[in-house]
Amino acid sequence: MASAPSPPRDLSSSPSSCGFARPPPILLGRRVPLAAANPPSPSTSLRALSAKWIDLLDPSSYPPSSSSTSIPLPGRISPPRSGASSFSLPGGGGDGGGGASGEGGAFAFGGYAELPSSGADVPPERFVVDDLWRFVPYDEERGGDGGGAKWGWTEVSKKGDCVPGPRLAAAAAVLPATDGDDASSKAEAVLVGGWDPQTPGTGGVILDDVSSFDAESGEWSRGGEAVPGGPTSRHVAVPLTLKGDGEGGGGARGVICVHNHRCDDHVLLLSSRSDGLKWERRPVSGDVPSSRGLHCAAPLDREDGTSVGMVVFGGAAQSGTMSNEAFVLDAETWEWTKLDCGDDGGGDGTPAPRAGACLCPLDESTVVLFGGATPGGGGLIGLDDVWALRVDAKNGRGRWERLAGGGDDEAEDDAARPPGRNAANLIPLDAGTLPRGVVGGDASKSSSYFLLQGGWYPFRKTYDDAFLLRVDSE
Repeated sequence: MASAPSPPRDLSSSPSSCGFARPPPILLGRRVPLAAANPPSPSTSLRALSAKWIDLLDPSSYPPSSSSTSIPLPGRISPPRSGASSFSLPGGGGDGGGGASGEGGAFAFGGYAELPSSGADVPPERFVVDDLWRFVPYDEERGGDGGGAKWGWTEVSKKGDCVPGPRLAAAAAVLPATDGDDASSKAEAVLVGGWDPQTPGTGGVILDDVSSFDAESGEWSRGGEAVPGGPTSRHVAVPLTLKGDGEGGGGARGVICVHNHRCDDHVLLLSSRSDGLKWERRPVSGDVPSSRGLHCAAPLDREDGTSVGMVVFGGAAQSGTMSNEAFVLDAETWEWTKLDCGDDGGGDGTPAPRAGACLCPLDESTVVLFGGATPGGGGLIGLDDVWALRVDAKNGRGRWERLAGGGDDEAEDDAARPPGRNAANLIPLDAGTLPRGVVGGDASKSSSYFLLQGGWYPFRKTYDDAFLLRVDSE
């Protein structure tokens, strides 16, 4: 592993690192020697699922049928960053300015930005940011002739009476809109907690605030009560649509489920009420995940929009020990089940233990995992593998399938794929937001698209590339 410059911020004196006496170094900029381990070399058996990366900055990686020369390159987030928080709002169109009606799509907020080194012996400058970016959809009418129509990441102007301050390692999710909500049927993006490093050497501050973003007005507002139990970072926030209104009635109720290192017998539910956003401490039972941070999570939703539950994977304990365990939380009984995936040691058939990975829903029983960092070579290895986890929640079983990366497959050597990384975002995208020439695909297959944003290979590089993951199911 290449040597790394001294980090600009030292957290060793931080007394409140979200429950970690010595925070795992995934996002924190500290070099901590870790036990050596090899990255995984899983099987390439794909069966019903397959995956392909498309480099949006390299038209040669577009599908062969595309007219790549007529598609302008997308905008990128600048400066490069890791540890940002992302969310996706329904709708699209507009000019990306943050004020037009109906501006939905993918968003990314904050993170740890990095400017390149100015010399061989000068470390890169790293600093926390508070900017918001939106992935503007491609307009075929304006951009199809190569006229330079703007699409991709565009910065959104800051508006509102409570714009969130700089932070990384926060969590964001969109509160599902349902007829049972007291306040509104409009989807609402919520940002929860995080960490502001502040002055170098101080350890900074862990945050407990909640902020709400309205895409129609482009404005931020205070999201109500602080996080119960105290400040939190390196946590997860997942949107769930629950059956029933929460008071014994029918219908459905949208909540954001937050899980952090304190959730040993409960999870935190945030929902919209007539008097604002309100927290609920929901007791849980079963095989409760051990205390951890830097884990990843995703919902499992039925075709009717209601949620089966929430999948949690990986993460790091207070000691820094990483996990490759997978759990599912039932959204009706609130019982945790540790999935039997066949091999907890990160063998050929399962992902290696890791922290700072990405997890996205694919369908009612499947989630997609990308990247993260795992111990190896006296430090940390940034991972580039893509996995699908098939969840049989009823029987407590899971089955992993490696879809791309992470092995010695010669067929992948020349394929476009992102370098290994952690602290990135993998954001579901509607195919309608992308140029038709990029989407391509086989009409006999159902395709899902995920946009990779940012991340870093520990102590080597922070990324501002633009990769799109296409997952096909037959």
